[in-house]
Amino acid sequence: MRKLLGGVVLAAGVGALGYWGAKDHALDMQNAIGERAGAAVSSAVHAVQTEVTGRDIRISGLADTEAEREALVASLHEVEGRRVVLDELEVLPVAKPYTIAATRKDGQTLMQGNVPSEEMRAVLAKSGAAGAEGLTLASGAPERWEAAIGTGLGALSQLDEGTTSLTGNTLRITGLVDTPNDRDTLLAAMELPEGYTLESDIETRDDGKPIAYSVAYDAAKGVTVDGKLPNGLDLQQIGAALGISAVAGSAKAGLKGEGAPALGMLAKLKGWLPEFENATLTMQGDTPSLSGVTAPGVNAALVQSSIADDFDGSLTPSLTALTTTPANGSERVNAATGISERFEYGAWLPKFDFTPSLANCGAQSDKLLASTKINFLSGSADLGPQSLRAINAMAAVLGRCVREANLVAELGGHTDNTGSGNFELSAARAEAVRNAMIARGIPENALSAIGYGASKPIADNATEDGRAANRRTTVRWAQQ
Repeated sequence: MRKLLGGVVLAAGVGALGYWGAKDHALDMQNAIGERAGAAVSSAVHAVQTEVTGRDIRISGLADTEAEREALVASLHEVEGRRVVLDELEVLPVAKPYTIAATRKDGQTLMQGNVPSEEMRAVLAKSGAAGAEGLTLASGAPERWEAAIGTGLGALSQLDEGTTSLTGNTLRITGLVDTPNDRDTLLAAMELPEGYTLESDIETRDDGKPIAYSVAYDAAKGVTVDGKLPNGLDLQQIGAALGISAVAGSAKAGLKGEGAPALGMLAKLKGWLPEFENATLTMQGDTPSLSGVTAPGVNAALVQSSIADDFDGSLTPSLTALTTTPANGSERVNAATGISERFEYGAWLPKFDFTPSLANCGAQSDKLLASTKINFLSGSADLGPQSLRAINAMAAVLGRCVREANLVAELGGHTDNTGSGNFELSAARAEAVRNAMIARGIPENALSAIGYGASKPIADNATEDGRAANRRTTVRWAQQ
């Protein structure tokens, strides 16, 4: 009996050992198959999962293409010890054309389009560009796609604003840089993989050419500015410096140079514009030149030398006198003075709105001479280079008062008390004004000229301002 019982116990022990041995062997095989399956799909483009149950292999996840899916399944069929392969792979959609684009503005870059893998998505996310999380995972990317889009994004990061796009094997970049040299340097640094082409449309803020522009004045039309202006200079500033609101032209500012010197020169020219029919200031870098045609009756040679003196030799103008005069009765608004003018007696005479009478003519001439002085060359009876506007204005007043109110006028010349021969000089200057009036259509018998010298001062001759005030022309009216 004891022998029988011992035999039973021994048989049970042997069976248990066999069971546990078989179980351990199955687990070892399952683990081995799992390791072999993992190794077989390790080259997958996307992360795929393999699960082994017993000797059965289940594969799931994303296959990049149908060809890759077949290759992965086939590699699992080659795994030693497997029984069946359960294919649960999804094939990634193919993008045609394969496109990714990025836009840069205000220092930020935003991407959209396709990405070939999650690994590449992570790389793009670390590039500093936004939008990587929204890229669509798709297959179909050309070979060396990563290098091509890296080139595009690298170039885009150097632009203030612009776009880059990679469509198939064509990389395109657009944007804005400072100069053509900046553009050429950027494009030269863009190295694309073999088989890719580059298309570019990069604009420049500056054409790279030297600063060169012209400011053209026309008494009837205003100012036109063309060419390339220095940095910071614009049409409005030019108009303000010249005192003219009618400024047009196609000029654009560059990125170099300074506008302040030009504005100073234009402000000084402002006082000379009434002497011109037209004038053009040309700037080549910092080198100015001035050409022009003087208004009817202006001494072109005198104005030319006077401007050169005014600019201390930094500007040497080339001026000519007007050769073809407008038709009598022509009218315009002078762009430099804003005054309406009518061409009569070989001169542009202002149109004043007043009713001629003894009292009104006296008030009108006094007002005119208080605001616009008739100047002469030092120690001479020759009219100064900027006297034309005062002479023409005086002729416009005298002409109406003589013809419409039947008045006569005495033109008086006055000096300060310095020097000698003041009476003779004042008389000669008064006569010069009278001759200028006669040349502008005032009847000779309506005008007389007399020199008062320093006998009728209106200010203290002890000061320069006082002496300047005493050097003047006066008009006295009487009924004919």
